[in-house]
Amino acid sequence: MNGAPMLQSLTGLWSHGRWRAGLQLAGAVALAWAVAVALHLPESFWAVMSVLIVMRPSAGSTLDAGWDRVRGTAVGAVFGLGGVYLQHHGVPVLVATLGVVLLLAFASASAPGLRSAPVAALIVLSAGGIPGHSALQVAMLRMVQIGIGVGVALAVSTFLSEYHAGARFDEGCAALLRGIAKRMAGAQRPAEAEAERIHAATRASLGRLALLAGSADLEARWWRRGGAAKTARAYRDKARLAGRIFQDAVVLDRVFRQANAAAADPFWREAAQAAAAAVAGVAEALAGNNGAPDLAELERVTSVQATASNALLIAPLSLLLDDVRRMQRCIAVPATA
Repeated sequence: MNGAPMLQSLTGLWSHGRWRAGLQLAGAVALAWAVAVALHLPESFWAVMSVLIVMRPSAGSTLDAGWDRVRGTAVGAVFGLGGVYLQHHGVPVLVATLGVVLLLAFASASAPGLRSAPVAALIVLSAGGIPGHSALQVAMLRMVQIGIGVGVALAVSTFLSEYHAGARFDEGCAALLRGIAKRMAGAQRPAEAEAERIHAATRASLGRLALLAGSADLEARWWRRGGAAKTARAYRDKARLAGRIFQDAVVLDRVFRQANAAAADPFWREAAQAAAAAVAGVAEALAGNNGAPDLAELERVTSVQATASNALLIAPLSLLLDDVRRMQRCIAVPATA
């Protein structure tokens, strides 16, 4: 009886496909160890450690983490060799080691990409741990082993990736915009407390999308899909515009709440439907379900002459139309690049 919950958890992992990331990581670890052993490298588990540190579900995020590790290790190895040089010229071992490690620890706090530098420097400065190898040889061995680990992690995540960051970003962004469109078109608006909860959840989703957009842009550049300057930030631009569309929707929601009496005017209902249709069209374009979104109805209601009853709506509708147009152009750029 006590083992039933654990068995159910393992069954759930297998049935929902969540075992794939674990199998991918285990395979990368085994492959990195085999390559290091085949090359007769001492302490071959350093390549395994690199895989464990940099492996991510997507190729873009793995490349990002791998580049940080290679860069930090190279800087640490250079500073470690500098510490060895100081030791050979009379500087006490403790002073040289602590000085180099403290300096790199301070630098890594300011530049997160150098987080592995203090560790690499410490390994080089303690080169006596590998008999028969000089400090320079230890530094080079560490670089080779880390290169093997990063290379294996990148290859496995590229060809056996659980997901591609670009496709996952587009799916997530489309789902977020669909939710915004659905709330804009709703005849009944949620209570103030519920609306705040929804807005907080949407802002958290936008934050996650912004992180995923960085990996998607890196992945696109890696595969030369976004090599042109105008497409180098395509996914981050989409994330930024999704945030602006969300802000426009929040402003429109506040306008509708503050003008309940005017909302009886048919124009207000038309405006809400047109705005929701435009946002939903952008979501479908992101998901690849249709071509360019139809913005004709939103353009029509935005161009209506302002009157005493609709003046509050014209400005936020114009801002939404501008941001939707920008998103439409951003979606079209990768296809034409």
